[in-house]
Amino acid sequence: MAGSAAGEPGGDAVRVQEFHRRLDALRALLDRRGDDAAVLSSRVDFAWLTAGGTGHILQSSESATVAMLVTRDDVVAITQNIEAARLADEELDGLDIELAVVPWWEPDAIEIEALRRLGGADRRVVRDVDLQPDLVVIRSVLSDFDWERMAILGQIARVAVEEALAAARPGMTENDLVADLLGRLPGVRVPVMLAAADERLARYRHPLPGDTPIRSRVMLVLVAERWGLHVALTRIREFEPPGADLARRIEAVTAVQAAMHGATRPGATLGDVVDAARAAYAAAGFAEEWRDLHQGGTIGYQSRERVATPGDPTVIEPGMAFAWNPSIAGAKAEDTLVLDGGGQRVVTASSRAWRGEAYSSLES
Repeated sequence: MAGSAAGEPGGDAVRVQEFHRRLDALRALLDRRGDDAAVLSSRVDFAWLTAGGTGHILQSSESATVAMLVTRDDVVAITQNIEAARLADEELDGLDIELAVVPWWEPDAIEIEALRRLGGADRRVVRDVDLQPDLVVIRSVLSDFDWERMAILGQIARVAVEEALAAARPGMTENDLVADLLGRLPGVRVPVMLAAADERLARYRHPLPGDTPIRSRVMLVLVAERWGLHVALTRIREFEPPGADLARRIEAVTAVQAAMHGATRPGATLGDVVDAARAAYAAAGFAEEWRDLHQGGTIGYQSRERVATPGDPTVIEPGMAFAWNPSIAGAKAEDTLVLDGGGQRVVTASSRAWRGEAYSSLES
């Protein structure tokens, strides 16, 4: 195997085991629902079921270029002839999946082939759009195989962000900084890239990068994707010592993040973590700031599998990963942590505390 899922952490044999474990979970779900077959056509479900395969071409599309037809006995990947060779060589090699090829010029050819193979209108077939509430639950509990990959991706993303910020200079634009960061991420897809300098950092919670020159401070926000898995992190570099008010905001948002991480424990709910965040915001004197940006949630095969809200009943389990992102105007904190059998592991953690201070020694 030579593609995006090949020769990667865990090895091909482990990936094959993961594929069969996920296939068993999907078939058990079909049994519980009383369905005969599933057709999965989203990129996230292709990546999850194949344990890291890439089934899409258009980065902006949530759809794959291949539909996975899963029955009690077979798994068939149905795709256009344009994609067949790459999928066979780089995404499906070694997996017990039949590849069915249809002409790209025939409308609805993938759907027609799936129906033909099902062989009867009386078969109960479910689409992944209808399975999502259940699939999110299954996908959100990651395996050791996923954790190893997330740990590698987390450090690739962290090093790239911190090195780009360390190389930044006043007078560069946000777009200059983003271009530098992208060049430090070979082999990594970037679903989200945000940047803001100075006043834009304080004004906007989701700042798309632009031509604003950097003067005294700048923020980078990155969601990185590889093997279908995602990590998220935020870092801010200060070129001048923060004033008293800004320093208070930075300290407060760090305290909120610590409270959220502390509340992320097995048996608690996502709503409990939001409650802990709201209490920490209030204790720091910023009681209403949580309203101005979602606070994050579970992460894995999507940049957020579930965004946590007040009262969210989702129970936290070992194996889940989280990206909490508390924000106070002018300050933000974000890292990705995995809740494994040994406790919490922050996969985007710096080897030393990142302060991003240009006026003293940079730590990386």
